[in-house]
Amino acid sequence: MTAPLPSPSPGEARLPFGPPFLIADPAAARRDLTVLRRALAASGVVAEAAVARPVGRVTAIAARALEDGHRLLVAVGSDRVVHAVLRALVHPTGPRWPEAVLGLAGLGRQDLSATFGLPDDPAKAARHLLGANLFQVDVGRARWRGPDGSERVGVFANTAELGYPAEVSARAPAGPVGGAWGAAGIVPQFAGRAGRFAAAVGGLAATRSSPARLEVDHTAVDLRLAGLVVANGQFSMGRMKVAPRALPDDGRLSVMAFQGEPLGIYARSKDLYYGLHVPHPSVREYQSRRVAVDTAEPMALVLDGWRAAGGPPVRFDVLEQALRVKV
Repeated sequence: MTAPLPSPSPGEARLPFGPPFLIADPAAARRDLTVLRRALAASGVVAEAAVARPVGRVTAIAARALEDGHRLLVAVGSDRVVHAVLRALVHPTGPRWPEAVLGLAGLGRQDLSATFGLPDDPAKAARHLLGANLFQVDVGRARWRGPDGSERVGVFANTAELGYPAEVSARAPAGPVGGAWGAAGIVPQFAGRAGRFAAAVGGLAATRSSPARLEVDHTAVDLRLAGLVVANGQFSMGRMKVAPRALPDDGRLSVMAFQGEPLGIYARSKDLYYGLHVPHPSVREYQSRRVAVDTAEPMALVLDGWRAAGGPPVRFDVLEQALRVKV
């Protein structure tokens, strides 16, 4: 007769991956990180934390935390923090630390956390960092031409973008997008709108459309490309629902190709925000395991808000079930 398995202790049930290690950008350090740590402390959890100054240090901080035995790394702040933590967790050939878990605490500034419906309020976000609930998700992989002509390769958790969407995401404001989580920490709506407007205007000034060839599973098209979003998550460009049919665990990438001129994308910003921009004659939408694009003119390439050095031609594919996300 087999003996019953022992029940986990309350601590093990609440923290099956160990205490969370919080990694924040400087904007989160002003207030959000402290409030999140207090919310965890109210649940009896003492969380270590580090602030990356500059944000480019996030990957090194995450790698050192993993080597020290931490297994739940929480990206506090923007999608750039998520991307930098991802680089420590997942290599372009597959997971570096298969047992590690990515936690998300965007607190109003992350596009990826919105795909999973994670709350912006710190107290509610803290509760999602406890317990055993996980989501096994895919990771996107990009190969592009670097400035020296050599092939570069990188990974992305949420989106890879070209053209106007890339320029907007790269210019996303450091603070919350507006109407943020609490009365004491709330950012006025006009401030969030001003930041988004500045990013959009900057994107328009920096972008020109280009003749392009886009290849996806089973088809290829020639078009005048204003912007391309290759998505694993649904939200990009500051909480806009750019890829409403993207699923982070289906083994495919959601491809949104915007034809025409960048101003045409900007003119439909309200529809983009709610995911109502498709179907539309100027937008080509595909679900594909592999994507390739080449453009006649240079275009910015951005991975999860990080501007890549170089650009098209670019090829994208999927590392299936390569990342564990705490939900």
